[in-house]
Amino acid sequence: MNGKTIPSKMAIFLASLLVLGNVLGVGVLALPISAGLGGFFPALIGIFAMWLLMLFSAFLIAYRIDGSKKNFDLPSFYQAELGNSGKWIAIICNLIILYGVLVAYLSGMATMLANLFPSLVNYLHLIIIIYCSILVALIVFGLKVLHKGMSFVMIILWICFIIMLITSAEKFHPKLLTFTDWKYLPVCLPIAISTFHFHNIIPTVCSSLNFDKPATYKAIFIGVFLGLIINLLWVIVVLGSLPENHAGTHSIIYAQIHNLTANVPLSKVLHNQYFTISALIFAVFAVTSSFMTNGAGLLGFIKDLCFKYAKTDNKLLVGTLSFLPPLAVTLIYPNLFLKALAIVGGVGETILFAILPGLIMVKISHSKTTSNHLILKIIGYIMTFIGIGVMCFVLGQKFGFFILNPPLLQ
Repeated sequence: MNGKTIPSKMAIFLASLLVLGNVLGVGVLALPISAGLGGFFPALIGIFAMWLLMLFSAFLIAYRIDGSKKNFDLPSFYQAELGNSGKWIAIICNLIILYGVLVAYLSGMATMLANLFPSLVNYLHLIIIIYCSILVALIVFGLKVLHKGMSFVMIILWICFIIMLITSAEKFHPKLLTFTDWKYLPVCLPIAISTFHFHNIIPTVCSSLNFDKPATYKAIFIGVFLGLIINLLWVIVVLGSLPENHAGTHSIIYAQIHNLTANVPLSKVLHNQYFTISALIFAVFAVTSSFMTNGAGLLGFIKDLCFKYAKTDNKLLVGTLSFLPPLAVTLIYPNLFLKALAIVGGVGETILFAILPGLIMVKISHSKTTSNHLILKIIGYIMTFIGIGVMCFVLGQKFGFFILNPPLLQ
């Protein structure tokens, strides 16, 4: 038995909760708005398809990870699989993801506070600067505190999320779920990809389960499956609670146009202080913890790039390159929450976790030591083509090659 201890069911379950904790996050605030444009049934198909895509890419990464390397990073992983071109594509995608999510978090928090508390509208830029400064200080001085208190953060998030589900259900109207407009299905795909992104913690999951492959696969599946169910429940509640798309400022379309988080229109429809407070606490904890985690990742990533290619580890330079660009972009364009997440999911994460893994699966299928060649090749091509399709849709929208605006803008 090669001396390895087989992980217990409890260890697998605890590892799955780590996956689930990464799935239940900021995506909750964005997914119902983007999914709602096409209605529930198109959203259901789109969300499930992207869930499968991210699940297969997670399985691939877990399959290729072993315990011989102490440190795992995506550029090195893709360099080993696809050569130097894979490494540089991964580096660029990592920068798109990390810079993009920081912009999304800053703009999402600022616009949410400004819409929930109209008196703050004139202080939007000041809110962004103060919030970003606090978060950067926490990253530099308080990241260890965050890691130690992550269990507390997750408990708060769960409590608030349950309250949000219960209180928002009081305005639930099943008839609203019958609305369907299939042409808007692609809008939710990049946000769904971003919602089910947890791949950076796969090495942690693997090591916690002694690099036991079957146990790792089980933990990943259980965690991301629970994440799928919870996110679908939330989407059902939101789409069944908000007014129809042409219902004015409290509608899904209005929220999409103005890049609002899902709790903003719901708070105005429900007039329930328990929902408003719990949703605000959820957003603050989810955004703050995610910003600190990704900000620390960006800081370390930029530091490594500066040391490797500029031969410097100057802290001021590294910090400036890490946090000034997203702050500047947010100050210039403060209403970028959904648009930034669409770029993150539709370009950075799509390339890293759909297109490149698909190409690796096709490559593996040609190996003489691999069984199930045809299945791997089919899955690889499907992942690659779906990823290319999502990326082309997002880039086509951004560069104006085709326009798919919400109905009120047409």
